Amino acid sequence: MGGLHSSKVEEVWKSDARYAMEAGTFCVVCGSPFDIEGDVYNIDPKDIRFQWLNNLRLLGSMADVAEHMVASEGSIPVNVSGLPDIYLSEIASFSLTGSGYFRIVDDAGQDDIWFDALSYTGDHGTLFPLHEGCIVTSCRVIEHRYSTKREVGLEPTLKILYRLLSTRFDQRKCCPDESNETSNDIFDLCSFSSEYGARSVLALSRLDWWGGKYDKFYTDPIEGKSTASFVQRVLQSSPRRRDEPEYVLKATREPQRLERLPTEMMDAICSYLPIQSVIALHRTSKALALRIPLDSVFWRNSLRDGSLHPHIWDLDTKWIEHHLSNPNAALSDPTASWDWKVAAKLLATKRFSISGCDDRLLDVPDGFWNRCRIWATIEEALQEQDTTLQCRASQR
Repeated sequence: MGGLHSSKVEEVWKSDARYAMEAGTFCVVCGSPFDIEGDVYNIDPKDIRFQWLNNLRLLGSMADVAEHMVASEGSIPVNVSGLPDIYLSEIASFSLTGSGYFRIVDDAGQDDIWFDALSYTGDHGTLFPLHEGCIVTSCRVIEHRYSTKREVGLEPTLKILYRLLSTRFDQRKCCPDESNETSNDIFDLCSFSSEYGARSVLALSRLDWWGGKYDKFYTDPIEGKSTASFVQRVLQSSPRRRDEPEYVLKATREPQRLERLPTEMMDAICSYLPIQSVIALHRTSKALALRIPLDSVFWRNSLRDGSLHPHIWDLDTKWIEHHLSNPNAALSDPTASWDWKVAAKLLATKRFSISGCDDRLLDVPDGFWNRCRIWATIEEALQEQDTTLQCRASQR
């Protein structure tokens, strides 16, 4: 079984995406370029699935914006971040056949401002060109990860995202063993895993490229219409058997402390807890397992409110339940016919194995697959960052 960063792709052949990466004209979060015009990719750039690639913004520190302005004709770039120290540009544009710089129309809509993004000087931070869809997904990862933290005055997600990108960018640039060709690859997107395959289009082989394997990397991760159909198919393939035995827990001692609370109060407490805490409470004792059942209703509700699957934030569960055929019409609750727990476990997957995966995950929509990939990239980076900070704190 291969790790996430098990090997590097052969350097002899390079795709246009690799050249874009080396030139600094790619998104450091997903690895995809900003312009797919032409027939080199064998896809229609006007296809709605790929339009998100053209929607990009520049993210950086306000203190560094002027350092990366190539031409402005006296115009001042507009900051739409809502933060005084973090710069988020309006929608920018980029063309493979253009100057190589990123273009933003000024506030008056008359003059152009040109930026040299993803460049490194050592004295100033860089500007990161990012797809808007990657910014949205990354900020949701950050919001979810730190939403349960008890720190007062948690920083805005955009600021945390910029610091994450900037830290990894500086580390990469300062690494003496890092080649210039891959120094912009701050998330090892050029890597290939024997278990999960290519981390981005940057890691595709020539055979994969010619075979059109880049489609799923280029499909819109935000558009979620196909996700509901996919979840519905997973549930449809996960019926609860009528002869399924019901395992009944039996308490072996008298209830103590929290276990003695009235059911109404226990339910009220659980309603304020993160779902992970509810699961942990359920596993504390047999008595609490009886009081806080993780039944089909629990797993169904976790899908409904997105508490257990934050990467599926736009799931239309009402549509799913409406389109589920009911094999057991005798049940008062039609949704009880399906194994929501199994479905919830499958839908928690964010890295999909290229071999030996569950059959129900074989037809994952390209957009949902891409969203999970981007989510996992940022999630893993945050985990690595937090682990590093904890190690440093323990050594003080």
